[in-house]
Amino acid sequence: MSNLALIGAGQIGTAAALAARADGICSAISIVVDPDATARAELVAETGASAHASTAELSSAIEGDRALVAFSSDAKKVGSEIIRLVSLGYHCVTTCEELAWPDRHLWEALHTAAATEKRVIIVTGANPGFAMDRFPLLAAAASRSPSAISVTRRVNTSRRRETLVAKSGRGLTLDQFSAAWRAGRAGHKGLEASARLLAHSLKWDHNDLRETIDPIVRDGLVSGYDQRVLVRTSDGRTISLHLTLDADLEDEYDEVVVDGTPPITMRIDGGYHGDDGATAQILMALRRCSELEPGFYRPTDLPLRFG
Repeated sequence: MSNLALIGAGQIGTAAALAARADGICSAISIVVDPDATARAELVAETGASAHASTAELSSAIEGDRALVAFSSDAKKVGSEIIRLVSLGYHCVTTCEELAWPDRHLWEALHTAAATEKRVIIVTGANPGFAMDRFPLLAAAASRSPSAISVTRRVNTSRRRETLVAKSGRGLTLDQFSAAWRAGRAGHKGLEASARLLAHSLKWDHNDLRETIDPIVRDGLVSGYDQRVLVRTSDGRTISLHLTLDADLEDEYDEVVVDGTPPITMRIDGGYHGDDGATAQILMALRRCSELEPGFYRPTDLPLRFG
């Protein structure tokens, strides 16, 4: 059984690493890497893992070891760390949202590194990773000649972790929210990736993708946002993704509507819980590392299966 190195000791990574150990996917959490000593201290104390401030401090992995990379949504930052880890012999699973659909240059660099070292790199998570790409793809696959796919995800941030609340812009003025959106600190980085994953998997050629975000304002301050992506093909087929994050949302749900034969509507009342869902998707990916051919895998590249 393999060891697990955790790169990024935040809430998502820590929860998934502990679950991987509890479920017997790894024998031990052997390494925790985080520049924040306080962030890694609790997990190190609980697991006896060795603590490091940087992946530059790591030595070669033992055959079969995995690394869970969960410290940023930035594709370039995470991509360079993954290439280093693969060169050390680690299979890598990452929750980096932007890597769900990296640019061609980065995709080639990651795939080449994995193939050269005979390792597997998997991008996964709740969203991107399931709610707005794999889940609607499953629905679309059950319909003949779908012409439109509409995906809605509504999340009440008052019950979610602080980092998600911060990305929702809660408590900001309109000017502050606009600045945060432009700087990449507000909004969901993975919505465009999910749309492109769907279009690619459906083999829908497109050159028209539009993304918008509208803050939700209550009492003069931002409470959340409505973010949308619309993909349109030259023959009129469409993919529409609508994500709402709001602290005062009452009706949480995920819904997929497919216009095809037959028409399909799939709905998760109460919504697909992002944190618990991310853990489930990460564990599945960690299991897959020893079964897949070497290479780089986006969420929709993975076969649907259990266990």
